[in-house]
Amino acid sequence: MKSTELSRRRFVGLAGLLGASALVSPALLHAVEPHIVDKPYNTLTEEEEIALGRKFSAEYEKKVEIMHNPVIDAYLTNIIHKLGNASQRPHWPYQVKVVNSAVVNACAIPGGFLYLQRGLLEYVEDENEMVGAMAHEVGHVVARHTTNQLVLNFLAKNLYDRVKKNVLLNNDVIARVIEALGGPVVLLAELKYSRQAESEADMLGFYEMLRAGWHPNGLLKFFTRMEQNERGRTPFDVMLSDHPSSADRAAAIRRELASVQIATPLVEQTVQFKALKEALRLMPPAPKSAKG
Repeated sequence: MKSTELSRRRFVGLAGLLGASALVSPALLHAVEPHIVDKPYNTLTEEEEIALGRKFSAEYEKKVEIMHNPVIDAYLTNIIHKLGNASQRPHWPYQVKVVNSAVVNACAIPGGFLYLQRGLLEYVEDENEMVGAMAHEVGHVVARHTTNQLVLNFLAKNLYDRVKKNVLLNNDVIARVIEALGGPVVLLAELKYSRQAESEADMLGFYEMLRAGWHPNGLLKFFTRMEQNERGRTPFDVMLSDHPSSADRAAAIRRELASVQIATPLVEQTVQFKALKEALRLMPPAPKSAKG
């Protein structure tokens, strides 16, 4: 992304987000993390962006089946809060919910609202692999990738001024705008991130994981297995349609892993993750539809 500058000093300011609880080595001061620069055409304030996310999420949840399991919900919420606190936008109201679909995918909605397809949770094999996928989505949030795409869509349809005027108001204007553009599910499906944005989200997720205490080799495990399953595997069609090749993403993570030193062991697997997998196994199979 042209508006993204890489700074070797950025980690110094960000490391303080977790204070004494950070589990990374001082050697990370020499590593490289993307530094987010907001797009000039996206003039939504943070308050407006979070409000847009809340309203978009409300419409999205009318169209998909949200899976409700108190144990899984609490477990994932704890993870997303840690990742959000370790991100470049630590004060946003991060939330995560699971869509009951067999598709291997996830999506980020403005303001910190994340949705994981159940198929993704069933696909991953250990906790830091799952956290890697979640951290990638947090990367999209902090870089405002989804919001930027939505704003461009609003501008193209001459709806941006209407959105700005109503997003903080208690009315149904935003809901009607979303429906006019095809509805939340279709709108998300049509908002294609650039490959550069996807790679940026990978790197942002890499450093979020490090600061939050998970080993980022989970991203490498995920992309390596995705590479092995890319051809002819229907559940991956949605995820792979607009992403860089898994081989390229794995190579980028290998390079980043080689650039950092980790002095303290980081999390890769937990009992809670095994409990999540068992809970999913005991549930009726998820629908195979790509909806959501």
